Amino acid sequence: MLRQIRKMHVKAIKMRWLTGGVNYSYLLSTQDKSKSWLIDPAEPLEVLPELSQAEQNSVEAVVNTHHHYDHSGGNLMVAKELERVKQGHVKVICGSKTSPAATDVPQHGQEYKLGDLLVKCIRTPCHTQDSVCYFVRDPHTGERCIFTGDTLFTAGCGRFFEGNGEEMDQALNRRILDGVGEPNWDTTKVFPGHEYTKSNVKFVRQAVYTRPGENAALDKLEHFCSRNDVTTGCFTVRDELEYNPFMRLDDPTVRDAVSDVEGCLSRAEVMNRLRKMKNAA
Repeated sequence: MLRQIRKMHVKAIKMRWLTGGVNYSYLLSTQDKSKSWLIDPAEPLEVLPELSQAEQNSVEAVVNTHHHYDHSGGNLMVAKELERVKQGHVKVICGSKTSPAATDVPQHGQEYKLGDLLVKCIRTPCHTQDSVCYFVRDPHTGERCIFTGDTLFTAGCGRFFEGNGEEMDQALNRRILDGVGEPNWDTTKVFPGHEYTKSNVKFVRQAVYTRPGENAALDKLEHFCSRNDVTTGCFTVRDELEYNPFMRLDDPTVRDAVSDVEGCLSRAEVMNRLRKMKNAA
């Protein structure tokens, strides 16, 4: 179990770290902890023991960022156990019915209320066609965060299993950015589905910003992740715009890295080339 964030509560729970998956499940709770969402609880035997009875009682919905088994595989068991504990219904909110036990499939831009928290569903098809990011706002504390699954990682993005570069560009650089809104980029913490930061930084350092001093934000991130195994929730959407090459497709340094010295390639092709480089790294 990892530390809890004050105010709007986000408890990050490690899953599959001993087998190399380095997944996260998250318990998102209101200020008074009376209502919660449990996000991507793929491994019930790792997640449920980390939740107190009060936390289990608070869960109103099991929520998936996409249908892959390492995010949705625990839906049925977790929902059934939570319903037994709280003697009440637990919704299962997912991007499609492909996720086990799905009861709710939100539209792009649809909003939910979790107590006082406002949650906007941002559909981001590419990694899977049913990928959804959840942008959360606490109007009382001003705190904001976004759960990005396997779409946006710190200094990286997910593989294009069911999409292409154009879709990932739209997902990262239109839908997430527009959904969060520019005034909120500085204050919206990013909670991805995996702890991939060290490997992402290694790739960016080797392939794009190869010299210290070339990108000050990457230098700081590299320093941070060399000293911390857990980076989720430590960086904002604005931070990603500073060092994440998949969100800097028009940066001449990024284009040089994909052999587009003349700057003639479309953004989608830059994205495709960058992802192929990462896949081969």
